[in-house]
Amino acid sequence: MLKHLHTQVSESVPVATLGPAGTDSENEARKHFQDVILLESFPAAVDYACAHGCYALVAAGYLSTADGVLHDSWVDLHFRYSGDIELAAVWESPTKTMCLAVNEERAPDPQDIRSVALHSATRALARALVPDEAERHFVAAKPLGVRMAAAGEVDACVGSLDVVREAGNLSVVSTMNPTMVWCLYRSVSAS
Repeated sequence: MLKHLHTQVSESVPVATLGPAGTDSENEARKHFQDVILLESFPAAVDYACAHGCYALVAAGYLSTADGVLHDSWVDLHFRYSGDIELAAVWESPTKTMCLAVNEERAPDPQDIRSVALHSATRALARALVPDEAERHFVAAKPLGVRMAAAGEVDACVGSLDVVREAGNLSVVSTMNPTMVWCLYRSVSAS
């Protein structure tokens, strides 16, 4: 049985989640927990939670791809760690405002976009905004895609608006305000 987040979960226990700084995962974790540990992947966050007896916050939209091929997902992670972790809470929450942003030095007009950096979970959002022929470069977290676009490695990115603005040299083309379902896990050995 799932417990309500604010009555059965200790906000003083650390939570591990996907980094780097600027991810929706970090943003959501900081809404509920005092101590947030940022790691390079959701599986690394779950491993950390199991090893340290703390929580792991995982987005239900978690997908991991390489060269456009799906290699891992939330359901894979959920089943793989069965017996090691258990759900402590599940909830829906708005993500940070997302946007399509362009490096105008590479793509002065959005129709000129020939390459885009994005997290696998944002593919559906990008489909409506980026030309079909544009090459997709998948990253483990949206801030990494923003860095690629800001560095001129790709023409555009789908990123969080605040992170795009911090980059300073990207122009926002369109904004989006989706929601995400969050799964808070705890180590079975820590229960």
